[in-house]
Amino acid sequence: MAEIKIDLKSLVKRVDTDKMGDFIAYDESKCDGCGRCALVCSFNLWSVKDGKAKLASNYQQHCLECAGCWEICDREAIDFWYPKGGTGVIIEYG
Repeated sequence: MAEIKIDLKSLVKRVDTDKMGDFIAYDESKCDGCGRCALVCSFNLWSVKDGKAKLASNYQQHCLECAGCWEICDREAIDFWYPKGGTGVIIEYG
């Protein structure tokens, strides 16, 4: 059976990402480097380097706004809030 590859980035519609501003705050001093944020991020926006999590600098253009990284961080090193209305990910059905 042939392998099916899905380009996740092509399935997500974004609006006015240049006007979004930050919607994830990260406090490196609280991070213990567990890497759980990197495990839950389907777009690989988190990584762990030198024992600390790192967020991609262009996360606003790729984040699905699921808040999974915030939810899974036991150390409360990640804070998340939804972007301003009319910006970010747009969910379309059909």
